[in-house]
Amino acid sequence: MQKKIIALAVAAAFSAPAFADNANVTIYGKAFLTLDSIKSNQTGAVSKMRINSNASRFGLKGSEDVGDGLKAIYQFEVQMDGDGSGGNGLGNGTRNTAVGLAGGFGEITLGNWDTPYKVTHNKIELFDNTTVFSATNLIGKASATGGISYVTRRKDMVQYISPSLGGVKIAALYSPDEAKTAATNKTILSLSATYDADGIYAAFGYDSRPDLTTAGQTDNAMRLVGRYDFGGAWVGAAAERIKVNSSATVSYTQSNMELVGAVKLDASSIALSYVKNGKTDVANTGANQVSLRYGYSFSKRTEAFAAYTSLKNDSAATYAAIYSGAAAGSTQTAMGLGLIHSF
Repeated sequence: MQKKIIALAVAAAFSAPAFADNANVTIYGKAFLTLDSIKSNQTGAVSKMRINSNASRFGLKGSEDVGDGLKAIYQFEVQMDGDGSGGNGLGNGTRNTAVGLAGGFGEITLGNWDTPYKVTHNKIELFDNTTVFSATNLIGKASATGGISYVTRRKDMVQYISPSLGGVKIAALYSPDEAKTAATNKTILSLSATYDADGIYAAFGYDSRPDLTTAGQTDNAMRLVGRYDFGGAWVGAAAERIKVNSSATVSYTQSNMELVGAVKLDASSIALSYVKNGKTDVANTGANQVSLRYGYSFSKRTEAFAAYTSLKNDSAATYAAIYSGAAAGSTQTAMGLGLIHSF
């Protein structure tokens, strides 16, 4: 009710005629700030304290019945600079934003959106995708530095999502290369199939990325994700294989995996995640990360949490999701306190 009242006030502020047309607007968002302490064991590294805004966001969304069983749907979402570090109120700019049509066939949208491959993992992520504690520091990443990432949101995309049929949904996203040249055409095709019903979640994701690392060669990624809820607890897992074409004649396949679980005890919850990334075509280029989370929910919309994570690189790896400029073989750690409020 409060959301609807606020939405009406916003619409009225723009113009009286627009008041009736925009009465179906929903305003939503999340304030997600953490106090982090990070360090690395590499020579010369300095421990740091910081306030992070993470994936704090603000959005508007809604729909309009346009007849014949169709609805026009829209969403505009931006990442907010909750700690003031950006200086302009915005974090990394546009988040999931699109306009489209929905009906019995499902929905089709145009805009800027998380790829289906990325979304398959959301169900087992403990921290959202942008904190120093997130499993996506490693899962979805390839190369000795983690510089090849499938944890992406695609601009200039068209996406189709099927209706749920017995708990099964299909999603397909295509993003053309607007900077296509005679030598490269970096389009993206991302697909997923998910089942979500009766406490069971299972997903398959696939991405195809031509010319990503080498012109004329196509990189790809495949993953399986699962989660099982029972009582006040759940367990989950992910396994993926990412093929990287390091040259026209040489390629390698990197295998990554994750195990995760959580237990809820009244207002409290305890969760643990373990991620291991495999090596590239070079020895000792893998990494592993352990994250621990304790949360306390004051209400359905407000939660405080404490977290700890440790990311350990193999001797030739330099994943630096926690401490930038990580040296080969370094171990990075972070401890933090966070507060999340959704509206």
